[in-house]
Amino acid sequence: MSWNGIGRVLLARGSTRFFSASRELRPKEVSLSPEEIQALLELQELDLKLLEYERHQKELPRLIEEIEAPLRTARSGKERVEAELATARTQQRGVESDLASNNAQFKKLQTQQMGVRNQIEFEAFKHEMEALKDRADSLEETGLKWIERMEEANQRLPDVTTSLEQAERLAAEARAKLDAKTAELKRIHDEAAELTAPLIAKVPPQVPTYYRRLRGAGKAPFVAVIRRGACSGCGFRHPAQRMQEIKQSRRMLVCEQCGRIQVWREEEERIGF
Repeated sequence: MSWNGIGRVLLARGSTRFFSASRELRPKEVSLSPEEIQALLELQELDLKLLEYERHQKELPRLIEEIEAPLRTARSGKERVEAELATARTQQRGVESDLASNNAQFKKLQTQQMGVRNQIEFEAFKHEMEALKDRADSLEETGLKWIERMEEANQRLPDVTTSLEQAERLAAEARAKLDAKTAELKRIHDEAAELTAPLIAKVPPQVPTYYRRLRGAGKAPFVAVIRRGACSGCGFRHPAQRMQEIKQSRRMLVCEQCGRIQVWREEEERIGF
């Protein structure tokens, strides 16, 4: 998009009355030579470039967030699966340890049972050994569940790993493009900033003061060329007598409706809307 196009987009987003200013703040009408009018319009072109960079800088956090959000989601997905896998492994190792301890206790009681001399002691050993058998069955069932969870996590791990790799690649590409755009806009911004002072020096001193006030409002364009008797910024039509005076003296005025600086150029009059 050309810088003229950017100006039109910025204008479309703003209110036509945003620039309205009290008459005390508006500059007195001054005559501008074609060279001064051209300098004022070139200054605006440069300022549009400066504004584009400023707008980009304000949007950078949002743009970066849009890049990082899918990456965080993919990274979180992989971390979640890895955490599930780690938990399942830890729990399974715990079950195996408990089962080994339980089996060792069972064998110990089994050996001791062989030395029992009466029925009462025998039944006591038998009851305790049955409890250990039941516990072993429960541990084995629990162990199988954790093994199933490990298998499920291991099956999902390649997919989430691939998703993360793709997200990292896309994020790196998007960030590289964003960084390149930021650097290019910064280069244009710096070049434009160096050219503004010479242009300001070419126009009457009271004009830049009001122009900067409009510039500070942040809505472009600040200078609107009069076409077919109307402000090209908001469409306000100037009285015919007023236009005649402007054409004869090439005076600069301020739009009564939107407050933009108005300039008239014969070539623009021929082009019209």
